[in-house]
Amino acid sequence: MADFRKLFYALALVAMLAGLTVPVSAQVQPFQCIANAGVPPIIRGEGYAELVGDLTLNCAGGIPTVAGATVPPVNFTILLNTNVTSRLLSTSGFNEALLIIDEPHSAVNPLVPLLNCGAATAPDNGPSGPGVCSITSTGVPAATYDGLAGTPGVYSTGHPNVFQGRTGTQQNPGQFNAVTWLGVPLDPPGTTTNRTLRFTNIRADAVFLGVSSTFTTNYVQAQISVNGNTSLSINNPQQIVAFVQKGLVVSTGTTPTQFLQCTPTNAAAFTSGTGTLTVGTPPFTLNGPAITFTEGFASSFKAKNIAMITNQVGNGTLPSGVAYWTYAGTTLYPADLNQNVPGAIYNTESGFLNLGPASDPSPNPPQGIGTTAVATTAAFSSTSGTGIAGAGVATQGTRLAVQVTSIPNGSIVLVPQVVNLINNAATGHISGVAVLTTTDASGAGAFTGPTGTLSINNYVQVQASGLAVYEVLFADPFSIETATVNLVVAYPSNLASNLPQPSVTAQAAGSFAPFYSTAAAHNPSATLPVPRFVPGLVPQNVFSILKCACDILFPWVVSQGGFDTGIALANTSLDPGAAFGFAGVPQSGSVQFWYYGTGTGGSGTPPSTQCTNTTSPGTCPGTTVVPQGQVLTYVVSQGSTQWGLDNRGAGFAGYVIAQAGFQYCHAFAYISALGAGPLTTGISEGYLALILDPGGLQRTKQASENLLH
Repeated sequence: MADFRKLFYALALVAMLAGLTVPVSAQVQPFQCIANAGVPPIIRGEGYAELVGDLTLNCAGGIPTVAGATVPPVNFTILLNTNVTSRLLSTSGFNEALLIIDEPHSAVNPLVPLLNCGAATAPDNGPSGPGVCSITSTGVPAATYDGLAGTPGVYSTGHPNVFQGRTGTQQNPGQFNAVTWLGVPLDPPGTTTNRTLRFTNIRADAVFLGVSSTFTTNYVQAQISVNGNTSLSINNPQQIVAFVQKGLVVSTGTTPTQFLQCTPTNAAAFTSGTGTLTVGTPPFTLNGPAITFTEGFASSFKAKNIAMITNQVGNGTLPSGVAYWTYAGTTLYPADLNQNVPGAIYNTESGFLNLGPASDPSPNPPQGIGTTAVATTAAFSSTSGTGIAGAGVATQGTRLAVQVTSIPNGSIVLVPQVVNLINNAATGHISGVAVLTTTDASGAGAFTGPTGTLSINNYVQVQASGLAVYEVLFADPFSIETATVNLVVAYPSNLASNLPQPSVTAQAAGSFAPFYSTAAAHNPSATLPVPRFVPGLVPQNVFSILKCACDILFPWVVSQGGFDTGIALANTSLDPGAAFGFAGVPQSGSVQFWYYGTGTGGSGTPPSTQCTNTTSPGTCPGTTVVPQGQVLTYVVSQGSTQWGLDNRGAGFAGYVIAQAGFQYCHAFAYISALGAGPLTTGISEGYLALILDPGGLQRTKQASENLLH
């Protein structure tokens, strides 16, 4: 009986324990991830290939893959509300977008190396083809993506932690708003660790979205989806990864600069052609308009790579107590260094790139970028030809272009070799630099700067196309910077050939470069540069050549019916000078007369035009000039041998228009009896001729000279 009671109590205890026991499956935390875009950057609305912020998935839970089993694969797809323009790296659609798992080679895991799927020790030679790797689990979820190299050529032995994306989706490879990672081994972390998936190097077409014209701001939105044989839920799968704003403000001034055809300017520069001239070396002086580029936001101007920013090989210095690099005054163009620390913000045109240990900055990441140094790691490589070694590499830094059009014949335009970036107009503080480079017609091409010692005071002639392009070699991402390109106009005076060409207004437009207007620029490309932009704004008038002329109307000139007319035309371009408040320029030039009315006896056609020309009287163009401070006089019925005018006006009655080849002139006409003088008995009359020139020729800043009617 006692034994039965003992058995009874034992059975009751078992029943109670069974009631308290929860099934193992109910204890497992579900495998789920939370999507996060961190702090989305501002990108340029003029850009076709703008780097957006990284999208991360922070994951926990699930049942880790048991030791010796193959980690199950999944497919990730990110879709944007615009085209994905990450650079294509292979003909099979692989691009530079990367998925990095568990933050290797970062402050979180500084000793974990980067190992990309497709490298020799993490081959992608399995049945799913290039870009798809397999991982055999060790049973420790924290070690699944530890970058451990496998046996070269043996599938599923390595532990890759970097996977390459490809443009489009499985269903539609031409779907340019999507980037897909196929067959990614995804090991649930369980309860002992967490898992981080970072999607980086995604470029977006911001031009399609445009800059909002209201108080709202357009943005790039990313949505992530996953499918495969691993149950995974993603919270907040839709994230804003960038905001779109105007990246560049260009000013060309409001009043075009005007030059005088008869007054040469920087003539030595014209004859020197493409040679370099230095400001301050007579007679080369600054004389033209300025094109000003201002950032739309503080990080709009970027160097190509972090190599240009640090003092290891670049143009920066890091003073004590300063949090970021400052400009050191140099114009170096070094080879790229690695930007291979996940999550680091480099503020350059390049994305995440890994070129191998020889390209590591020192320290890595550089000061001002990060605080925890990481170990060296092998370069990205691909045995299957996916081109991953080129991931993240920009083709150039930010470029600023000036396109000058309608340059008058007989003149040239010069621009500085170097342009400083200024972030404080009051002090003129130099915060960065941009250097002139030779490019193709779109502003693209490898950087090819001027030879010799570079200086902001050295000027060279623009390319035959009128395009001048500057590449930013250093910029401060924490201040608004301005770059000013002074245009210098040069020409000799060649009035006999009517050069430089008058009445032509040169125009200029500023923009980012390289620039394209084709539909292909909106799509991912293997050949178009990264970054790339829309063309410039509407061209603005910047300078023109004014014909050195003084136009005068004689409303009544007669040499018939017993009357005759004497004309006096004074070259008044000589004056007391600037010391007395005058701004006239001494000039000399020939004079041409046009006759409108009737010929001899009031019938017939008026005489043809004639010019001052003593070698061939009356022939145009004129070769005899009226010097400054001198007066041309002639009687219509007789002409003038001194000035090379014949008597073709004899018998004429009507009005005469004269054009002098100098800026300032005044004239007087005197009508008297034929052959008579002012003291001879008879009718006589004199008047001031009417000046037809516009009011812009006010040398004393008053209008009286142009109102002598």
